[in-house]
Amino acid sequence: MYPVLTRTASKNVILQTGKTVCAHFLRYSSENSNEIELPPEPTTCCMSGCANCVWIEYAETVAKLMDGNCDQARQLVLNKIQDPNLKMFLAIELKNIQYNLEQSKNTNETESIDKDKGK
Repeated sequence: MYPVLTRTASKNVILQTGKTVCAHFLRYSSENSNEIELPPEPTTCCMSGCANCVWIEYAETVAKLMDGNCDQARQLVLNKIQDPNLKMFLAIELKNIQYNLEQSKNTNETESIDKDKGK
């Protein structure tokens, strides 16, 4: 995000960056757009990076709500995670899931083309 200059009551200028700017932007964009309603965040995460992580299920649900926009769903979920180890694990797992979905989609398309050629 770009830094923002804010003038205080005492006429000082404050430079805001990072999470502050993101929070203001997210609040502004959510107030001024017709966003989908996200499900509640998972609260039962054990933080051990298990194969059936509740955050992975949450990301899949959010991606479905966003009409299959996996990249946006992944970023939304990763922005909610504070632990860097869990964040890295989830980033890799979510990219792997997206890659597998794309590969299976490409395989299905190739099979349907081969069937059409055989007729």
